[in-house]
Amino acid sequence: MSNNSYDVIVIGGGFAGVTASRELSRRGYKVVVLEGRDRIGGRTWYKDDALPGHSLELGGTWVHWFQPHVYSEITRYGLELVETIGVSAPELAATVTGGKQSILPYDDAASAIESVMEMVVQDAREVFDRPFEPFLQSDALAQIDKLSIQDRIDALDISPEKKDLANGLWGAMGSAPCSEVGLVAALRWYALSDFNIQTVFDTVGRYKFKNGTRSLIQAIADDSLAEIRLNTPVSSVEQNDDGVVVTTRDGEVLRASGVVVAVPLNTLGAIEFSPALSAGKQAASSERQAGRGSKVWVHVRGDLPKPFFAVAPDHHLINYVVTDKILDDGQLLIAFGPDGANVDAGDISQIRAELGKIFGDLDIVATTGHNWATDEFSQGTWSMFRPHQTVSHLSELQQPEGRVFFAGSDIANGWNGFIDGAIESGISAGREVHAQIFGRHI
Repeated sequence: MSNNSYDVIVIGGGFAGVTASRELSRRGYKVVVLEGRDRIGGRTWYKDDALPGHSLELGGTWVHWFQPHVYSEITRYGLELVETIGVSAPELAATVTGGKQSILPYDDAASAIESVMEMVVQDAREVFDRPFEPFLQSDALAQIDKLSIQDRIDALDISPEKKDLANGLWGAMGSAPCSEVGLVAALRWYALSDFNIQTVFDTVGRYKFKNGTRSLIQAIADDSLAEIRLNTPVSSVEQNDDGVVVTTRDGEVLRASGVVVAVPLNTLGAIEFSPALSAGKQAASSERQAGRGSKVWVHVRGDLPKPFFAVAPDHHLINYVVTDKILDDGQLLIAFGPDGANVDAGDISQIRAELGKIFGDLDIVATTGHNWATDEFSQGTWSMFRPHQTVSHLSELQQPEGRVFFAGSDIANGWNGFIDGAIESGISAGREVHAQIFGRHI
């Protein structure tokens, strides 16, 4: 083989792509990973000194033993976890409902929080009795997939204040306004968390890597025999009788027997495919998944409630805040909102104004974050399918097209949008390439 000839080319160096590269290279195939960024990790990014003296997760963060693929990797590489204190042991809950601020002991607010969230997902078992097989109850899924989370909230016979609470909580988890996120996404999280709301909080926001998500992605990369090229965005993928030709934006041409495309759904349209992708894949790429919110880290000085949890309706630019760490001079907060394109994580005045709508005046020392909504290699945050997209697009997005295979957390069967889903998808893609391109069985 020439230097630019491979058995498999993997496009995308997030968890799905790097996992697929490990699986395939360890089977003896010559593999290269082409990553557009100057780092691996995709929509996870553990950045050193993101705030002075603090290395922080700017993207995906949390894991749990109910996420079997990622927990297997944690075991494989002997990694340690720590807890986010605002989820593991909150003392106070701050809410905005009916336009009014309220601060209560968390124990007094917990039952209301759990009950309104459960009302939204009460029929999850009818749809996702076996949540890693999303199409098992296809008739029930088809009915639910027509609805947004907001459709379900609007139909509940509860007070406007409780609807605000449900909207804020599920809107934060949806990384978009509840009107844009399919109800299926909420039911799936609940089912994957053993149909328990407290476990939902634990699975999606409590446990994180002691040494950052980088510790896992680097361990997988180090265990791979693949070549990894950074700063190498791809412009086109062409199939012919001899295999697949991949051209980078710089004009470099690489050839292989097969390709794994492991990029976020919202960026799929940036690559030119010849022959063109199926109409279904093109439609899904054009529609985009809904996740487009913000994640801002905030260093706050002063004697604040220790630790706390806060939520507001999804018309707030910041609508969900938890304490990450208690500091000697205050707290380190993580703040989420549904509209990342309109949040400037480096604008202290904007962040102070938005947090003030929940807490009142705060002494903010520093803020930081990354705008995933406008990042060309993500164009959004974690995957949250819109109404109709699960039934219309998920199976189609998973299907290979000739020698082109697909991976990514956005198309996972289980923890769609999570590190676990990315690893699940990367393992599946590696198995499919091994069997279908090279005609070998497990």
